[in-house]
Amino acid sequence: MGSAGATRERILEQGLALMSQAGLSGVTIGVLADQAGMSKSGLFAHFKSKDEVQIGLLDYMAQFANQRVVLPAMSRPEGLPRLEALVRNWFGWAQRAGLPGGCPVAAGFFEYDDIESPVRDKILAMEGEWRGLLTQLVERAVELGHLRKDLDVEQFIWELSGIYLGHHAAHRFLRAKDADQRAKHAVQSLIERSLPAPGTRRRAVRSG
Repeated sequence: MGSAGATRERILEQGLALMSQAGLSGVTIGVLADQAGMSKSGLFAHFKSKDEVQIGLLDYMAQFANQRVVLPAMSRPEGLPRLEALVRNWFGWAQRAGLPGGCPVAAGFFEYDDIESPVRDKILAMEGEWRGLLTQLVERAVELGHLRKDLDVEQFIWELSGIYLGHHAAHRFLRAKDADQRAKHAVQSLIERSLPAPGTRRRAVRSG
């Protein structure tokens, strides 16, 4: 990696930490330049606008999270074990990855719910890709007989996403000590309601 690439990487690393704590709106050219130890003009050599900075940080966050959330889960057996592994990795991933705050995308839902901008479009696209991945994994679990055949997949993902956002709010805003426990219980309840009737499952699926 050349010096320009190394500088950009340092900017993105500093920006991700800042974004996780201060939200996307807290990532400005001036603040990020201070965090990265450079001038505004130096930062403009890599990013031309605040929107470009924030979109670049969202792309960087996606790569960062993919290494810690998605790829480890993909090593698990297909079906419910893989889905359960992904969910375990997803909930609380930012803290486990050493970020000082929470998930920037979850926070972005509330920051940009009423703001039309390229950053909102980026968050929307990322959420669509994520739900697409969840849909694939849930549908595969249904195909393998790990989840019941008449499962409403969209409703399952709707409830799962709601649990994630509830966990985010309880952990970050309410600072509830039982946030992890309650989220885990909610996910387990959702999965248990989605299992086939006893005796109809085609294979053992406990993931350990």
